[in-house]
Amino acid sequence: MAFLGTLLPRNPAKYLLAAFILQTVYILFFHHNAREQAQIQRTTLTKHYSLGETFAHDMSSEDHGLMSTKVAALSGLAEHYLENPSLDTHEVSDVVSQLFPWWDPATLKYYPWKKLQSWKSRIISSMESTGPSTGIVMSVMDSFAKEAAHLIGFLRNVHGCQLPIAIAYVGDDDLRPQTREFLRRRARDISFIDLTTIFDQQLVHLEGYAIKPFALLASPYPRTILVDADAVFFANPDKLFDEYPGLRDTGALFFHDRNINSGSERHDWLGRQLEAAGRSPSAYLNESSLFYRRYSSEEADAAVVCVDKSRVGLYMAVLFTCWMNTKEVRDASTFRIWHGDKESYWVSTELMGVPYSFEPWYAARMSQSQETGIELLLDDDKEWEKQHPRLSGAPQQDDASSNHKETPPPAHSSCTLHMAHADAWGIEPLWANGALWYDKGNKDHGISNWTHWYLGDRVHDVLEAYPAPESLAGSGGDVDDDAAKKRQEEVEQKILATQPEWLFMDWPRDYQTCFQRDHPRWRQLSDDFRDRLERMQGEMRRVEVDYEIEIGD
Repeated sequence: MAFLGTLLPRNPAKYLLAAFILQTVYILFFHHNAREQAQIQRTTLTKHYSLGETFAHDMSSEDHGLMSTKVAALSGLAEHYLENPSLDTHEVSDVVSQLFPWWDPATLKYYPWKKLQSWKSRIISSMESTGPSTGIVMSVMDSFAKEAAHLIGFLRNVHGCQLPIAIAYVGDDDLRPQTREFLRRRARDISFIDLTTIFDQQLVHLEGYAIKPFALLASPYPRTILVDADAVFFANPDKLFDEYPGLRDTGALFFHDRNINSGSERHDWLGRQLEAAGRSPSAYLNESSLFYRRYSSEEADAAVVCVDKSRVGLYMAVLFTCWMNTKEVRDASTFRIWHGDKESYWVSTELMGVPYSFEPWYAARMSQSQETGIELLLDDDKEWEKQHPRLSGAPQQDDASSNHKETPPPAHSSCTLHMAHADAWGIEPLWANGALWYDKGNKDHGISNWTHWYLGDRVHDVLEAYPAPESLAGSGGDVDDDAAKKRQEEVEQKILATQPEWLFMDWPRDYQTCFQRDHPRWRQLSDDFRDRLERMQGEMRRVEVDYEIEIGD
């Protein structure tokens, strides 16, 4: 009896009170949780119903604006599921597959909700090693294998880039096994993605430019840098997602094309699609786009595209971009309006209302000294000034990125057609489109040996200094009034005077005379840049020899 007495509480009332409190907390907690779950379920049903109504709208392959409303609604549903882990995200995958039949969660290594689909997948995911969060993906075919090998060598052996590199291709006919082996041996952390094992070719018909957005979608890296095989990096892109302000803030960074104008069809098309999407132009378009002001018919150079796919809105925008590049859609509209895939990346985000960023400058130009004594064509300086006045009120950049200092090019120089893109500070070129050849269309001209470059003024600052005439504001530059058009032309001259010019219809004359047209605005590339360029040239020559020995065609 004494033993049993030791097991009984000395003060039973305290224990009864504690038990009552615990029971009350238990009831309140689970009652609140039940109410919360009921609210989540009601919200989920509402979103599914709203999405069903949006999906019910008939559309054609040319209705990009209407399609954007469907993808935006789908993005909202996915966000809701990710914010509420109690929901089964298999339902998101089912709806995505309904809108995009070629999207198969079983074949993709990454999508934002992949590790949240069920308790089983969570256990499996916790047992798997975590892969790299940032990586490079390149779309490569046999005809660009050498350029891809050049780029791999530049990244690994010259710049010390540690990011993994995935090479996407469309079956053995696109990139032969022996070519893949050649590329695999160039450096460590090289992997391959056969897109035919991920996407049904009968549905997407991948070829040419259309391959690239699907390579971005298939990339196993949440933060992906999509790179053309003939792009050239002049510095290490390892920290690009952390160092480039626009990319850090929005998760998407696009680079500008040349500032050239060849008509208004594209501007009209975008206006119609924005109207169909029920959206006003973004702050970027209104404040920082020469394209939207109709001073340029080109906007993006898609040889490098940076996207953080862990952000659901951006992942859905990538899906939308892929839809634009499926065969039916690209043949009906995308490739008829734009040059290949290049504008579809930013257009998808714009139509969906997803934040994105562009580099602050349009594409820069590069030139090199000529030691061959080639006679250059000369411009009539007075005639040039008459047609392209340099007005004293043009905004200037700060000292860190001014393009009006340093040594101008010598008298015998020639420009190349490469589009160069500055680092985050506008100090020097970060990368260029067009391989390291002086002219990739005629490799007999040899390797580029750049000495100078010309970066225009920041577009946002220029457009702020030269706003559209009042009658043009909000019109995207589309007006009929003759007086307003004259005012627009005056503003246009002032704006274009701050940017590099490209003689789009006369390339031979362009590369021989471009440095003279804006002579004071060119600046000399640094000794450090020139040293890296020299090492890149050496790496390129080694690749050329290795390719000749191992591949031989």
